[in-house]
Amino acid sequence: MDFTPSLNAKGFFRFTGPPENWLTGIKFMTWGLNQNLEHSWKEIQTGDIFFIHSTGTQTSYFNNAKSGIIGLGVIGSNFSIKNDYLWMKEIKEQANHWPYLVPFSEIYLFSQLPPIESWDAPNLNNSEKTKTLIDKLLANCIPLKKIKGFPAPGSFSSVSREVAQQILYDQRPLYIHSSEIENNIFTTKPTKLEKIDNASESLRYADTLTVFDNIKARTVKESPGIYLKDNEMLARAEVVHSTILQSLIDIFKSKGYDTRSNRFVDLFAYNEDRSYLVEVKSTENKNFRSQARKGIIQLFENDYFDITRFTEEKNIHLNEKYRILVTSRVPEDINYIAFMNKVDIGIGVIHDKLIKSIGGDFGLSNI
Repeated sequence: MDFTPSLNAKGFFRFTGPPENWLTGIKFMTWGLNQNLEHSWKEIQTGDIFFIHSTGTQTSYFNNAKSGIIGLGVIGSNFSIKNDYLWMKEIKEQANHWPYLVPFSEIYLFSQLPPIESWDAPNLNNSEKTKTLIDKLLANCIPLKKIKGFPAPGSFSSVSREVAQQILYDQRPLYIHSSEIENNIFTTKPTKLEKIDNASESLRYADTLTVFDNIKARTVKESPGIYLKDNEMLARAEVVHSTILQSLIDIFKSKGYDTRSNRFVDLFAYNEDRSYLVEVKSTENKNFRSQARKGIIQLFENDYFDITRFTEEKNIHLNEKYRILVTSRVPEDINYIAFMNKVDIGIGVIHDKLIKSIGGDFGLSNI
């Protein structure tokens, strides 16, 4: 499946700072924005792509700093505000210069650093080690003069699609760092339920780039000390997920339903009388229960937070409301199917361009 439309639909930003700050950002998988950028911080969404601009000696404590693009990354979910000191300048000046933290789910560097656990974030006592790390960090950077239209100096800005594509489709190898931090939803940053016509659009808010062929092909798969996801398995699961989601969108739209999605909700389909909140899971019989448990939690959370907010905002009143888990294979665990039906969740699979119910019907025969 071609996921390029979802890649192009993402927001693109550049974060700018000295290389010692980027070493800290990589170490802790986060970046900080100052007080003046609070509004921009609120506009950044999970799944957006950022480009890492490291500045030269004019803003760095180190004389081997130089300006260039050193990599890119993906925005994660657990936004927060800090009250302490994290970056070297903050530690030195005892000032919280960058309180608004932007989480990273993945960082792709053009150069390989030593294993993350083997070095500390820059501080007042490890200047020589930091200087060596800066040399490694900048070894394969892209000079700004080679990127036509890159934004003028500043710590943060949006980036045009034309500029983004120059960096995204560069052929330098990529060394991936991924976060193991549990994603937490920051309560002041809800995501709207947007209309969805193509399954690839659902990756607009995905916090990984591993499903995009250009990124996957350039990623160095064995980088010591870097926490890697099983990228191949993830990509296969995403293809299955997107194939099922596209079938669901086609089915519901052919019957006159409005179809919506966001970074949490796989699919919400509704008409004037009836709605279906759908979670899609790629399953085998051996992992059905574990996948179903995740689906149960997601369905109830999404119903409570996202669907309630959406229906209240749109003043939608529905006579019938269903929560459905759609799996890639027909589950054989009869007892767990019964349990899910008992807690008011239906199960379905795609069959002959229809959604076939497994267990109770839960309105699927009425679509």
